[in-house]
Amino acid sequence: MEINKSKTVTFNVNFGIQILRMILCFWVIVFHFGGYKIKKKYKIINSFLHVPTFMIISFYFSSKLYSPKNISKIKLRLEKLLIPFLIIPIIKFGIIILFKPKIKIKKLFIDLLLQYITGYKIIICLWFIHILIIFIIFFEIIYLLFKKRYLFILHIVSIISYWFQYSEINYNIFIKYKRHLRSVSHFFEMMPIAVTGLTLGYINIMKQLINYRMKSIFFSIVILSFIYNYNICGEFRAFYYSGIKKNIAALSLFFSFYLIPLEKINKIIFLKIIREISNYTGGIYYFHPIISNVLSKISFLRYSKIITCFMIYIIGYFICLLGTKIFRKTKFKYLFN
Repeated sequence: MEINKSKTVTFNVNFGIQILRMILCFWVIVFHFGGYKIKKKYKIINSFLHVPTFMIISFYFSSKLYSPKNISKIKLRLEKLLIPFLIIPIIKFGIIILFKPKIKIKKLFIDLLLQYITGYKIIICLWFIHILIIFIIFFEIIYLLFKKRYLFILHIVSIISYWFQYSEINYNIFIKYKRHLRSVSHFFEMMPIAVTGLTLGYINIMKQLINYRMKSIFFSIVILSFIYNYNICGEFRAFYYSGIKKNIAALSLFFSFYLIPLEKINKIIFLKIIREISNYTGGIYYFHPIISNVLSKISFLRYSKIITCFMIYIIGYFICLLGTKIFRKTKFKYLFN
């Protein structure tokens, strides 16, 4: 937050994206723990747009980092991801031993090893962080090797990834494996989406679209509606995040929220509230499977999936709020942000 000479307060955040992060985080919780009835009633939950949209957001806002001058910032970003990626499974490991003392320790250690290799075993949702880490390292290597043409090289990689998807090679290779190994297929699904976010951030497209704010929001909503309601791009055998329509739909969702003119609201208290309640989505995402496991022991919550989802989010928020305050001077604070 900054205060200028005219006493007006400006915030260094996009409030539309802050709200979108919060919605996407809750979407993830409902997708994982909302149950069949909620998914059937609200079909958008099964559209799988939450993960591609997170990917767009992640690389749009980090697009300017890929440069030799920013190696220290790249290292910091990797550190922020590696700390929860390495520690959260150990926390779950300890909880499993605590609640299931008869479990075979050898098998649990093998699961922990597979978690670190694939990002998908003990804490399933960490496959996304696993992919992020790989992409960040890969993009930086491509930049260092092809400074002037690195986006072109990444676009070629994206085209190859789409070919893998639409030719069903990706599906045919990984469908035969168990889920933790099948998660490797997400590399080819998420690559074009990450490159899209990176490219649009690099050309600073929002600087142009903000001049046509309402038209851009309108057309983004129309495109999103068409993709959701109609079979625009055809069907093929694939996993959850395949196809160009996931990319376009996630991008439309991103544009719609980014361009909402919330910054024009003069109520500073209102903006501060939005900023505060939309914090810690990363930490809530990391901890939500663990919180769900604990809440599943409470009998009355088993009958209300939606209440359970709200409680997971709220408990996760306060865990992260407290954890950030306790560990604010250490690197453990990255577990909660």
